[in-house]
Amino acid sequence: MCAVSELSTSTLTTSASPPDVPMTRSAWADHRLREAILGGRLQPGDPLVISTLAKELGLSATPLREALGRLAAEGLVEMQAHGSARVATVDLAEAVEIYELRQVLEPMALERSVATADAGYPARVEAAWQALTRSRLSTASDHAAFHRELLSCCDSAWMLRLSTLLSDRAGLMMKVSALARPADYNLAESHRRLKDLAVGGDAVGAAEELTRHLAGTIRSLESILARSA
Repeated sequence: MCAVSELSTSTLTTSASPPDVPMTRSAWADHRLREAILGGRLQPGDPLVISTLAKELGLSATPLREALGRLAAEGLVEMQAHGSARVATVDLAEAVEIYELRQVLEPMALERSVATADAGYPARVEAAWQALTRSRLSTASDHAAFHRELLSCCDSAWMLRLSTLLSDRAGLMMKVSALARPADYNLAESHRRLKDLAVGGDAVGAAEELTRHLAGTIRSLESILARSA
C-alpha cells in the first residue's frame, strides 16, 4: 500500500486521528501542529508559544522544539529569537515561485504515481476527493491531503518528499490565491477531472491536467501581485 498521512488540538483537538503507526512524541506533535496549520486553525503569523502548546498537547518542551524545527525546515513555521516561533507568513512572490516549482515537479511525480499505483489507489484518491466536497472551498488540510494522496504511489522517494513539501507550503497560501477566484468557485469541482484521470489510470493525462491546474493558480497569484504593485 502506498503511503499518505492526515493530520490535528482546541486549535489542536479537532479533526483527523493520527495514522495507525507508532509515533514518537515529537512526530505526534508534528502531526498535530501540521494539521492545525494546514487546516486553518493556526493562521500565518500566529505565535507558537512552547509553554502553551506543551500544556494543550500534554508534552514536554523537548519534543515540541523538535517538531517545530522540522516544520521550520519545511517552511510552515518561522523560528524567532530566544526559541520562540510563529506560523510562517505568506509572501505572494514566494507563492508564485513555489507554484512554479510545483508545476515542474508535481506532474512528474503524479505520472509516476498513477503508473505504479496499487489496487487500492483509486479508492483512496476518490475518498480524498470526496473530502473536498464537504464545502465549496473546503480547507487547506483537505486540499493538501488530496494532493498527497494523488502522489502517494510515486516510486521516487525524493520526488515524493519534495513534492509534498512544496504542496504543504502552498497550503498556507490557499486563502491568498482564493482572492482571485470567482465567487462561485468550487474547489472539489475544479479537481474533478484531475481525480477522474488519476482514478482511471491515465498517467499522462493526469500529469497534463495537473500542469494546467497549477498554471491557473500561478496566473491568479500573478494577477494579485500586479494589482498590489
